[in-house]
Parts: sequence; C-alpha cells; structure tokens
Amino acid sequence: MEILYIDKNIVAVCKPYGMPSQSDPTGDADAMSETSRVLRERGERDALWLVHRLDRVVGGVIVFARSRESAAALSAVIADRRAVKQYLAMVEGDVSGGTLTDLIFKDSRKNKAFVVDRMRAGVKEASLDYTVLDRCDTGRGAKSLVRVTLKTGRFHQIRVQFSSRGNPIVGDGKYGSHDNGAVYPALFSARLCFELWGKKYDIRALPDMSAYPWSLMPGRIEEL
Repeated sequence: MEILYIDKNIVAVCKPYGMPSQSDPTGDADAMSETSRVLRERGERDALWLVHRLDRVVGGVIVFARSRESAAALSAVIADRRAVKQYLAMVEGDVSGGTLTDLIFKDSRKNKAFVVDRMRAGVKEASLDYTVLDRCDTGRGAKSLVRVTLKTGRFHQIRVQFSSRGNPIVGDGKYGSHDNGAVYPALFSARLCFELWGKKYDIRALPDMSAYPWSLMPGRIEEL
C-alpha cells in the first residue's frame, strides 16, 4: 500500500489490484484498513472516512478523508462532479476516441451492469470522454491504450461502456474479454484532481509497466 500524498485533510494511496476499497464480507485486507494500519505504524492519526470507491479488480489512486469535515466537503466535491477522474485502460480492438454516452442498468443480483435502450427504474445515464494514446497488434488482434475521463461515476461504467461496443477491457472476462494473459482487467485509476478549501490537489499514479498488457506500450504510459 503506497501512500502517494498526505496532509491534515486527506491521504491518497495507490490501491493494489484485487483489494476492496473498504472492508467487506470476505474479510480480505482492504485499502482503508491497510492505510489506517500504515498510519498507525508511522505514528500518525489513523481515523479515515471513505468518500469514493474503486472496484476490487481496479488498481490506482484512491483518496480517504481524515476528518468528518473534510469527508463532507470532499464528498460534496465528488457528488457535484467538480473532481476530475482519469483512468488508463487497455481495450481490445482499434478504437478512435471521443465521447461515449449510454443508459446503464445495474443488476444487483448479478453484480453486473448492462447498457439498455430506454430509461426505466434503476437506469442512469453514463458518459465519458476518452483519448487514444497508442495502438498495437499482438498477432491476436489489435489493442488500444486509452485515457478515460469520467463525466459520471456509474457502477462498472468504463467496463460496460467499452464492452457494449465490442471493445472489452483486456482481461475483463466478466464483460467479454477472452484475453486471459492479464491477472486483472487492465483498468487503472491514474489521476484524481480536485480543489478542497482553496487548495488544489493533483494526485497521480501509474500501473506496473512490466506487467501484461501495460508492457505492450510502456513508452506511452511513461509520458503521462
């Protein structure tokens, strides 16, 4: 658990793939508890508040508040869409970049999201922008490295929006990828920017560039 930034209001860490953001019924080690433990070992105040989440299978930047006041303020920033959330993703196929807008239904029983064609109960609009950073052909089909900027924050949004267009995230078997070379889906929370009480935060991290499939295009990732 790498601490990326810390002050009296927040602590930002790089959450490993496969770790839940907070404690869950599995009892597995979680990012919030592990961050509290690291703070205790450093002699720091260890109380934390959850203000946003990453899927268990997604690694990267996650921020915890260090007081009730900062939790309320940062939650409001995120709810009002005043925070910039950017992800790196490796998707299957050759994509062109642009904006994706869909209606998404979350099926809680299946723990999965679906793109649907009309608004009804449980359906929410989802939108993101994305830019293609690089492409390659591995002999098993094209792959595209993209930078995603979320405009909304829906359940499994990035995963389902790309999958619905025939471009699942590499390694994301839940949403249609047949590439089992990646241990986890190639989706990483790379940047979180926001302003809190007049202070601007720009927190960044990169995935392990030696791991597949990031290793296919390490030069471009290093430029971010």
